[in-house]
Amino acid sequence: MSKGTARAIVAGCAILGCAAVGLGALLVRARPEAPPRAAPGQFGLAEDYFPFHPYDGSWTFVRIHTAGGYGFNPGWHHDYPDADRNFSRILREFTTVNARIVESGGNVLAIEDPRLFRFPIAYVSEPDEWRATPGEAEALRRYLLKGGFVIFDDFFDFEMQNLVVQMSHVLPELKFLPLDGTERIWNTFFTIDPLKVDLEGPRKHGTPRFFGLYENNDKNGRMLAVAGAGADIGDLWEWSDRGLFPVDPTNEAYQIGINYTIYALTH
Repeated sequence: MSKGTARAIVAGCAILGCAAVGLGALLVRARPEAPPRAAPGQFGLAEDYFPFHPYDGSWTFVRIHTAGGYGFNPGWHHDYPDADRNFSRILREFTTVNARIVESGGNVLAIEDPRLFRFPIAYVSEPDEWRATPGEAEALRRYLLKGGFVIFDDFFDFEMQNLVVQMSHVLPELKFLPLDGTERIWNTFFTIDPLKVDLEGPRKHGTPRFFGLYENNDKNGRMLAVAGAGADIGDLWEWSDRGLFPVDPTNEAYQIGINYTIYALTH
């Protein structure tokens, strides 16, 4: 990513009425602290807390509720709903994608929920806590092979090993391939060099490692999933309206997310 590109994002935010820290008032919303302890519903989700937004032709952010997770605020829920909503707003403002903007950020769906197949992209936070059940493995396999795309985010570099193990239950014939910047995903909207990405925050110190899961283990084929080991772009999205992190890494996190999305929608 060039400094000129970073400045362009900030300039765009200024035009949109954002605060100088990057995204400001455009993104300010109240944010619930954690999901309720009681979670009735077919897939273990409290549907009054996670309202479902049916497909209406627009792009809707989808966050995956994975099996596993610890305590009152499990990893799959982290940065919700601010990250989901903030990213949707920036995607809508900077691209021609008709992104849906809702207070809940988007949809929260279990992997086995058949409604997931109505949405082409799904986001998974902290997959280090995920322990794939047989049902999840089969459902996610069908979703990916039918054209779905999954973003794995918010985990330490050393936790990549758990993701490798869990995805081996989903697609045992495939393996994560390291990404070096020559892949199409880095040029779908912005030009990004993943080897020079510089992020900040509790799970993102310096340059993360990025991996892709490809059909037939061939980078000339379609990428089914992307993972950022040592990255937490969702955290940067979440706090972008509060100035917790510097502008440059925040812009970079949005650029990465936009490239992921445009790639998935066009492949």
